[in-house]
Amino acid sequence: MGQVQGAPDKQVTLKNIQELYRKFASECPSGNLHLHEFKRIFGINSNSTEEESAYMENLFRSFDTNKDGKIDFMEYVAAVHLVLRGKLEDKLKWSFKVYDRDGNGCLDRQEVRHIVKVSFHIHS
Repeated sequence: MGQVQGAPDKQVTLKNIQELYRKFASECPSGNLHLHEFKRIFGINSNSTEEESAYMENLFRSFDTNKDGKIDFMEYVAAVHLVLRGKLEDKLKWSFKVYDRDGNGCLDRQEVRHIVKVSFHIHS
């Protein structure tokens, strides 16, 4: 089975970067995307389940590569690039990091249960 990717060989132009920056700056005027803003963008609020909130926190942490509690523009570009143009193997590695909640390099029973629970809730 292959993976269909949207223009994987297309080079990123200065215009692409400038457009990404405009979008980032409009959503994050401070120059950083914080967890509460990240959750807001994805519609996580006080009515969201604990599982949904925890999933978004894991997702946020996976993009916060320098682990400073915020996503800067370079981390944002890397995340957008991975999601839109990344190789299948890189996306799988990233997905694993999202689900490895304690960061120990293994998925234990609770983490797998959490994946199933969140997936079921999102798709129902």
